[in-house]
Amino acid sequence: MDIYTGAMNATQPKSESHYGNTSTVQVDAKSGSYRFQFPDVANTGQHVRRILEGKDYPILAISGYEVETIVDVGANVGAFTVFMAAHFSNARCFCFEPSPGAVEYLQQNVARFPNAEVFPIGLYSEDTSMPLFEGASQCLQNSLYNSAETSESTQTVELRHAGHMLDELELNQISILKIDTEGAELPVLGALKNKLGDIDQIYLEYHSEDDRRDIEALLADTHVLAAAAAKYIHRGTNHYVRSSLLKDYPTLNALRVDRS
Repeated sequence: MDIYTGAMNATQPKSESHYGNTSTVQVDAKSGSYRFQFPDVANTGQHVRRILEGKDYPILAISGYEVETIVDVGANVGAFTVFMAAHFSNARCFCFEPSPGAVEYLQQNVARFPNAEVFPIGLYSEDTSMPLFEGASQCLQNSLYNSAETSESTQTVELRHAGHMLDELELNQISILKIDTEGAELPVLGALKNKLGDIDQIYLEYHSEDDRRDIEALLADTHVLAAAAAKYIHRGTNHYVRSSLLKDYPTLNALRVDRS
């Protein structure tokens, strides 16, 4: 299996773009070496590096398990997709991102992966269009909801019902789903309620304690918590694994204490 090495070279000289200054890093993996570009404003570089180094979305090693399909909801500039595609070079990747500025970077970054496809739309709980608030300091903060991390500047973006969109793509089985939509995680996940039993792994960021509790309730019957990280109140990243996958791969239950 292709294993990501985490090696990244120094930042390349910056060039101007409509998203600010553009920086380039080199991502070295056993499957190849890839150039990754991002708008180098505020702390974007720090976040990008954490993702590309496997710190924000650590991969769960499952011997004999084949990752076939990856869905990235809120792909932004593509760090998660590039990290996963470098790891699982045979997997099909579907990237959803509504921000035109971020999509330009996303398309450039995933272009070197023939199995990756970019959809310049957002996924949501219905088919609609909504204003997308620009991040107060960088594009990773873009959100459908106004908050302390957004500016008053908006642009209208197209959104599709998550379940209906995946049906159109005939994605009946998903190996890895990632949702980071700056507050819209619960609506997206709710729209996928009938598909949850067919999703092996889910990475998502939550943006309120209420959302975290509701997400846990929604996934209670189908998934178990594999990893969690919370640096701030109301903000964290959780990784869930489909419960029935534990039966297929018993080593995942190695640390379970059975009181029966």
